[in-house]
Amino acid sequence: MMQLPNARPVDRQRVEAVVKRLFPAKDTQVERVMSGISTYVYRILSRCQVYYLRILPDAEASFTPEIAALTQLRQHQIHVPEIIHYEDYNKLLGRPIMIETEIKGLALSSSSFPRELHERIVLEAGRDLARINSLPVEGFGWVKVKRAQPARLRAKWPTFRAFALESRQADLTYLRMHILKPWEFARLERVLSRYDALLEIEQGYLAHGDFDSTHIFQERGRYTGIIDFGEIRSTGRCYDLAHYRIRDGARPPFPLFHALERGYAEIAPLPPAYEQILRFTSVLINLRALARAFQTRPPDQYIWRQLAMLHEDLAALS
Repeated sequence: MMQLPNARPVDRQRVEAVVKRLFPAKDTQVERVMSGISTYVYRILSRCQVYYLRILPDAEASFTPEIAALTQLRQHQIHVPEIIHYEDYNKLLGRPIMIETEIKGLALSSSSFPRELHERIVLEAGRDLARINSLPVEGFGWVKVKRAQPARLRAKWPTFRAFALESRQADLTYLRMHILKPWEFARLERVLSRYDALLEIEQGYLAHGDFDSTHIFQERGRYTGIIDFGEIRSTGRCYDLAHYRIRDGARPPFPLFHALERGYAEIAPLPPAYEQILRFTSVLINLRALARAFQTRPPDQYIWRQLAMLHEDLAALS
């Protein structure tokens, strides 16, 4: 079984006991899904329907923010999973659990279609993404929800600047010492100084937080929805677009960002100075992502791709 970092493994027999209690039908089956990063994920097949059980590795953590966000998104007719059961603390597993409905089909990253069909799917996903990014949140950073006010989405930091600067100094120190050449680091510092005013964002909006082609689903060439809202946060509207752009062209092996962008713009007009905002947001994302990636795993093609994107954005913004 793949283990999450710093997490105590989940006992398979206890997982099956929990599933059997909630899905007592004789045909119920459960299997581990090996794609979970922040949660343990199990696929449940019962009475010809598919569901997903998610288990948090930390007993003190909570699905409450994700549940509140998904509930509101479904009220706006956005194609996201429906929550059918959750427990703040399951006694048998000793952790929070949540069960959600299936978004049918396969991830776009695992789909084999002509590029034109991929673009049509991503175009529709862009429309949903714009709707997701239109949901206002109080504050900035990781979304928090009080159980007494589940419909009120709030975040940790009062300003976007505070959120953006939370780990910047440590990330810059690591990149300067281990990754970037002196002239590259000097260029990075100039860009951060030149566009500092873009940290002054008045209103935060919901962001998926980890948006890429692995989270866009299709069935037989038709868009079905967006999954995995375990990284939701409150940011500026361009965050998810910038995150997708950083990973664009990896899987599938051709760029789709402009199709996503077109679908997005149909619902939410792009702001003035959009290109500068998009690239600067990409730089902010990459500072954190690259510092964490290089410190936690051997570099792969995705990490090198993100580093190349950082260089491209810095050159364009200089």
